[in-house]
Amino acid sequence: MSLPTVRRIESEGSVVRDCPGTRKHICCGYKTIDLIEGCPLSCSYCILRGYLNNPGISVRTDTGAVIEEIDRAIASEETHVLRFGTGELSDSLALDESLRVNGPVARFFGERRKALLELKSKWAALDHLRPSLNPYVVVSFSVAPQRMIDAEEKRTSPVSGRLRALKKAQDWGCFVGLHFDPVIIYEGFEKDYADLIDEIAGTLDLKRVIWVSVGCLRFTPPLMKLFLRESRANLLHGEFIMGEDGKFRYLKTERVRVYRMLYDRLLEKEPGLFVYLCMERADVWDEATGREIETSEDLTTCFDRRIGQFYGGSFAWDSTKRASQGT
Repeated sequence: MSLPTVRRIESEGSVVRDCPGTRKHICCGYKTIDLIEGCPLSCSYCILRGYLNNPGISVRTDTGAVIEEIDRAIASEETHVLRFGTGELSDSLALDESLRVNGPVARFFGERRKALLELKSKWAALDHLRPSLNPYVVVSFSVAPQRMIDAEEKRTSPVSGRLRALKKAQDWGCFVGLHFDPVIIYEGFEKDYADLIDEIAGTLDLKRVIWVSVGCLRFTPPLMKLFLRESRANLLHGEFIMGEDGKFRYLKTERVRVYRMLYDRLLEKEPGLFVYLCMERADVWDEATGREIETSEDLTTCFDRRIGQFYGGSFAWDSTKRASQGT
């Protein structure tokens, strides 16, 4: 990939933030680390198309200050195991082979051992990070049928390459994550997603997949105008409604149908998988999965339990606190 114009800057204000979430919908309590702003992958549906105003790419150069800010956030948390990610304003890996910004942060998490870093990507380039990877770094990839990658994610790695990279991460001792997000409804998508899940199950050790997110396509009014202007038939297939968060979404009945289909098929492959819905309401959770997730706190607590299954008592504050509570 050719490197776009890069502007190197020192941190201005906070670099570690709470995931912006979406109002009146359940959020998982994620924290973002804005090491890079701007993404060269240019996926057609990306929220950044209607969000970032600065051309080119901005990258933080004061890594030490960024790590200090992460450390303060970890030290201040007394209730949950914090999960951080660098993929909010850019793809975590698309530029990292050139810019090398994730390595020092990944090593810090391995040394600190009290929180998790998730590297979430659609770009299958991991070899340069191998010396920095450790069990406290979760390598995750967004996945979609190759038909949609060819149409809407043209600059990204093929899904087969993403899965091979995840298998490589597992072989190196990392836990991995999967993100079916955004799920796009189009004619024949059911079979394509069934085939994709078969391919995933045939490539990865599903018992070492720490979490799987599922989220249907949603977008802001400015993106709707872009989709209409560009005649994005895939992205405009079906009926949409303006949600309580000001974003267009598929009708609830369609979202529930999609979530139930993917949820059931994933659990058929591995009953122990932890599958969660990204930015959905409690009633959708109940109808699609049968699980009573009423608040964001409920979902964050589910993550704590899942992390406990994979890491045991590795997080010292967690085992101490739970012992004092008799749990």
